[in-house]
Amino acid sequence: RVKAAVRDFDEETNFSVITEDGRFYNFNVLFNSFPVTLNYNLLEMQKGISRENGNDVLFEELGKNAPSLVGELMETIYKTDKQLIKNIETKSFGIQFLLKGIYIHNNKFYFHTEVRNLTNVPFRIDFIDFKVVDKKLAKRTVIQERTITPLRIYKQLDEISGNTVERNVFLLDLFTIANDKVLLIEIFEKNGGRHQQLEIENSDLVKAKLIKDMKLKIN
Repeated sequence: RVKAAVRDFDEETNFSVITEDGRFYNFNVLFNSFPVTLNYNLLEMQKGISRENGNDVLFEELGKNAPSLVGELMETIYKTDKQLIKNIETKSFGIQFLLKGIYIHNNKFYFHTEVRNLTNVPFRIDFIDFKVVDKKLAKRTVIQERTITPLRIYKQLDEISGNTVERNVFLLDLFTIANDKVLLIEIFEKNGGRHQQLEIENSDLVKAKLIKDMKLKIN
C-alpha cells in the first residue's frame, strides 16, 4: 500500500517494487485525489514480461539463478508430478510421507515431496526440518546435526485435511553427505505426535535428475 506523504505535489515522482520472486516493477507517480486506478495486479502485469527482458533482481542466496526461472522450475516439477523415487517413504498414525523426486539445476537441489492423510483427523503441520545427522544416531536422540534451510518453498503446507493429499517442492543449496551420515526430512505435527521422518542417503542425492530442456510454464 502506497500513500502520498504530502498533498498536491506538482512534480512527477516514482517508486520501485521488488517482489519475493525477484521481479522488478517501476511506477511513475503523479498526485491525484481521485485516482482512476486504485489497485495494480502484478501477476497480470507479469504476463507481458518475459525472462529475456531482464527484469529479474538476483538474490544472493540464489546465486546466478533468476528468481523467476527458479519459480517456474518449481511450478513445473509440482504440476508435472512425476514419481522418480519409489523407496523413500514412511507411514505411521495414518499419515504417509514420501519423497517423489530429487532434481538438480545450476547448483541447486529441488526436492519434491508428498504427504497423504489417510485419516479423518486433519494433520496440522508445525514445522518441517532438513538436517544432516550421523547415520547411527538417526533413529535415536540426535547429538550432532547440521541444519539445512530451504531457500524457497513452492507451496507452504499448513494443514492436510482428512483423506487428502498435498505436495510441495523445496529448493536447497547443492550439497553432499558422507556415507556415515543421512539427510533427515522431518514433519512435526502441531499439538500432536504424528511426526514423520524420511532418511535420504548420499547415494540418493547423487542420483538427482538433471533438469534439462524441461518444458516451463511461462506466466
